[in-house]
Amino acid sequence: MDEREFTNSKTGKLVWEQNGMYYRFEPIHLPFREFMPSQNLINSLLNTALVLGRVDGQTQKLSPEEVTLLRMPFILKEATLSSEIEGTRSTLTDVYKDEKQKETDVQKALDNEEIRNYAQALEYGLKNINQGVTEEIIKEMHKILLQGVRGSNKQPGEYKISQNAIGKRLDTLETAKFVPASPQNTPLLMKNFVEFVNNDKTLNALYKIAIAHYQFEAVHPFRDGNGRVGRLLIMLILCKEKILCQPLLYISEFFNRNRSTYTDSLFDVSSKNKIEEWILFFLKALEVQANSSLQLIQELESYKKYLQEAMAGVSQSPKMHLVVELIFKNPFITIKDVADEIGMTLPGASNLVHKLEQKGVLKEITGKKTRKLFVAQRILDIMEGRQNV
Repeated sequence: MDEREFTNSKTGKLVWEQNGMYYRFEPIHLPFREFMPSQNLINSLLNTALVLGRVDGQTQKLSPEEVTLLRMPFILKEATLSSEIEGTRSTLTDVYKDEKQKETDVQKALDNEEIRNYAQALEYGLKNINQGVTEEIIKEMHKILLQGVRGSNKQPGEYKISQNAIGKRLDTLETAKFVPASPQNTPLLMKNFVEFVNNDKTLNALYKIAIAHYQFEAVHPFRDGNGRVGRLLIMLILCKEKILCQPLLYISEFFNRNRSTYTDSLFDVSSKNKIEEWILFFLKALEVQANSSLQLIQELESYKKYLQEAMAGVSQSPKMHLVVELIFKNPFITIKDVADEIGMTLPGASNLVHKLEQKGVLKEITGKKTRKLFVAQRILDIMEGRQNV
């Protein structure tokens, strides 16, 4: 780290590591008692809360069945985008397809597994959030995240025992852009982190989440996977604070699209005390993605309603609506899927699938006579945010 960049650091201090001949940054304990928000920031906090409230309001209008259909697509979308920040190549389409037709590209298969792990880690956290955000939950989410993928040899579920750094792939502790908290100080910093998240009721919740995300990345408590766990915690705390009743938000899309600003803003909190600038960026991310989530919810619900009505006029089978719901769970589908999931004979399932194919809802993509795989391309286009769908 270049100590000359740290011109106004009040969120921590630089410590010279004599043995390794490098500086590291030791964050102070939360909260930031000296920080006073401007009126502009207060207004932004209120505006962002209103937009998130619209997402939550829209979600609460949905039936339990509709929430079930939307929940996993949103979680997988966030998982895909958050993992992409860390270098994965897989798309949401790749992950869905891999569930039905195993990926032959080894690297992409591992990427798909990382994304599924992310989704499982978030589900675990949400299931256990009633007890608050604990160190045990954070560690278990980290363990799930790294299970069987890159980083699985780097103490999954345990805090770092050696110094880590943030920088380019070949950087050393001496050349890295940022060297976070030492392993020795990490346990106390993480204890303070969860106390801040769970117990400080005096602070605006969105302000608290923004500060918590910064602090987690400044501590960087694990040897690997810190960025993804940090972004997992954003959704977890949004739901814990009851800002959202369901995880129907994919904030990583904004971070991914503005990756340099994202990392630079976090760095500037440490180096230049630019706390307000970071929070404003974070609130912008929430606001933009909340509006995007509203649009996605509306588009998926609208298309599902259209299909249910259109297919009711094509098929007399009372089970056709179940097939339509099935393709919203995974837009890739086989005849056997329909038979098994809905409880039909293979000929009956084949009849319903081919009716959807004739209407252009499904398209067969293997060209095979048997073991055919169909895709509902429009659903994928909506989920991936492709235009003119």
